[in-house]
Amino acid sequence: MMLGVIYATSGTLVAQDSAPAQENRSQRVQSAAFDNYVLHIVPSSGKITIDGKPTEEAWKQAPFISNFFQHYPIDSIPTRNQVEVRALYDAEYMYFSFTCFDSTAGKYFFQSLRRDFGADESDGVMIILDPLGTGQTGFGFRVSPVGVQSEGFVANGGNFGMDRSWDNVWFSEVHTEKDRWTAEFAIPFRAIRFESGRKRWRINIARWDWGRNELSTWTRFPINFNAFSMAHSGILEWDTPPNASGLNMSVIPSAVGIVNHDYQGANTPKFGWNLGGDVKWALTPSLNLDLTVFPDFSNVSVDRQVTNLQRFSLFFPEQRQFFIENSDLFSQYGFSQIRPFFSRRIGLSDGQSVAIPIGARLSGNIDDNWRVGLMTMQTSAKPEQGLATQNYTVAAAQRRLFGRSNIGMIFVNRQGDNFKQEDGNNFNRVLGVDFNLLSNDGVWSGKLFYHQNFTPISKPDQFASAGWLRYSVPGLEINWNHEYIGSNYSPEVGFVPRTGVWRAQPNIGQTFYPSDRSIVNEHGWGVEGDWYFDNSGRFVPLDRSNFAWYYVSFANTVFASVFGGSIFTKLTSPFDASGMGDDTRALPIGDYHYYRYGAEFGSDRRAPFNVTASVRTGGHFNGQNTRLNGSMTYRLQPFGSMTLNFQRDYITLPQPYNSNELTLMSMQLDFTPTRELFFTTFLQYNTQINNVNLNTRVQWRFAPMSDVFLVYTDNYDATRWSIRNRGVALKITYWLNI
Repeated sequence: MMLGVIYATSGTLVAQDSAPAQENRSQRVQSAAFDNYVLHIVPSSGKITIDGKPTEEAWKQAPFISNFFQHYPIDSIPTRNQVEVRALYDAEYMYFSFTCFDSTAGKYFFQSLRRDFGADESDGVMIILDPLGTGQTGFGFRVSPVGVQSEGFVANGGNFGMDRSWDNVWFSEVHTEKDRWTAEFAIPFRAIRFESGRKRWRINIARWDWGRNELSTWTRFPINFNAFSMAHSGILEWDTPPNASGLNMSVIPSAVGIVNHDYQGANTPKFGWNLGGDVKWALTPSLNLDLTVFPDFSNVSVDRQVTNLQRFSLFFPEQRQFFIENSDLFSQYGFSQIRPFFSRRIGLSDGQSVAIPIGARLSGNIDDNWRVGLMTMQTSAKPEQGLATQNYTVAAAQRRLFGRSNIGMIFVNRQGDNFKQEDGNNFNRVLGVDFNLLSNDGVWSGKLFYHQNFTPISKPDQFASAGWLRYSVPGLEINWNHEYIGSNYSPEVGFVPRTGVWRAQPNIGQTFYPSDRSIVNEHGWGVEGDWYFDNSGRFVPLDRSNFAWYYVSFANTVFASVFGGSIFTKLTSPFDASGMGDDTRALPIGDYHYYRYGAEFGSDRRAPFNVTASVRTGGHFNGQNTRLNGSMTYRLQPFGSMTLNFQRDYITLPQPYNSNELTLMSMQLDFTPTRELFFTTFLQYNTQINNVNLNTRVQWRFAPMSDVFLVYTDNYDATRWSIRNRGVALKITYWLNI
């Protein structure tokens, strides 16, 4: 819990003003402090062959940029190994070449040959394009020194990095020499959303060189912003602005065959098949329509299980491709614990899938100031679960204000009898307004929202409201958050684990950067409060935690931290704190005060073998709990890695209450013999739910964005080691551009 707060201080991103100037659209882009950074993109004088070797005469004649600066661990000195970048275009593609100088060429850090790697998982070079020049949304493309691609969609000005779930077809290759590695990109105009005739786009370039523990960027900006900061981007200036023309559509058919065997139910295998697919159609260069017919999610990775020792439900992220692609317009409303829309409510019920015959999503920009989104999904009836056919519709609109801020509205509707209830539950709706603040200089950011819930029988207190404000400068970050969730606020297509409460969550963190960073990159401290009160008007405390921490991050990527604090919990109903779910030995209603402290450690993550470990101990209601966490990873470049995760909870409660020991273990084998063939095996052992889960997946990318998946899944009783169910799925998808 604490590390997420600790490391946010070195990676926080807030964007700055980039509202369009009042001038001709072909010239329009916001004047900003980084307008002196200009990369000219010029027409190619000949054919460009994407082989990683920028040797064509057109590359030699193209203007280039260099003079990159370190961004981390020091944001005030030139990078030790420079980068040269050039840009060209023709009728179909925009091209970029990168020359990454490196005196130790060949000694690179990367996890595997798997596509869509994270920034902290590999060396690499990346561009972020903001075709509309708003500084709010964009597209990221990056490649590792061994040629592995990763692309994503950047939302919220890059505040939270890049969403790698966005996929598209583009081309790249790399080449390694003694003192450098070079890369070439060919990005089709059809792959991104832009407005015709716009002469100036926003762009930034970043390079990760983990062997030297160095991140460098083209533009120079403060260390408290991360590399995805669209507020600190330069200019991509076109010789002749590109124009979008012709049909821009992709058709992605899929075919699936499935065999399932439930050994605890009908002891016979069930065979099934599905034909479906998606259509992606650019109605305008910046507005996209996605259609899906009978989507199948058999190739989706299994959820990572967790040990739940709290009273409220846990959040598991969406992993289905159709719902996470371009989802920021819908998912950004509310807060993490007050979500008016949560796509996992669609097509899933009690952990079982529900067929989706058809769905559609319209999303994108109308102009510089307006973004819109509309999604509607129809699910089939499932009488055995008491479900009638359902329609789920979400509409969102966002208007840019004051440069980088915006105001948005969202409407969520579920229509149809549902949830095994009596008459009177045939719809559930939410209408909400969110204001998102991003100051021009990036120092201030925040959010304020109000969401109203509507049901067939109107009830009082059916709303939620919250506000958040952050102040961030190099070395200091201060946050204030408060929330109100009404007692009858129940968005059935959202995620709200707790209602009828007020919440306040202040925190402050300070980071120190030594002048000599040959040993320590940074260290710092912080304090955080998380306070819940009832909504009776008397602000009766319900839960309260106050923690302090200190951390240090070393130049060799080793990190360590310690934390400690106090916890108060008011149980308003009996609760079994042992995690066994035994209502006969539940703790009684009352007040519980206790203290908790711990430490975390991580070894050099660039080494072939690395370890992270943590210990947390102290009070647990009226007893004690010690939790041991550990993770060991062995990386065999370039063929993949093996990771073993271990968690053990020792819960001791006084008689007559239950004491318990809980174990959660997982092992992941990731084998990537080529850039087109991936093998993953994920094994989970969980004593809290008495289950062993095995998931094995083979993926063959036989053409750009076209795959064959073979997935095998087993579940076993963890006590008797008897099989519960087994499944095999074969799925084929093909990406066809029209």
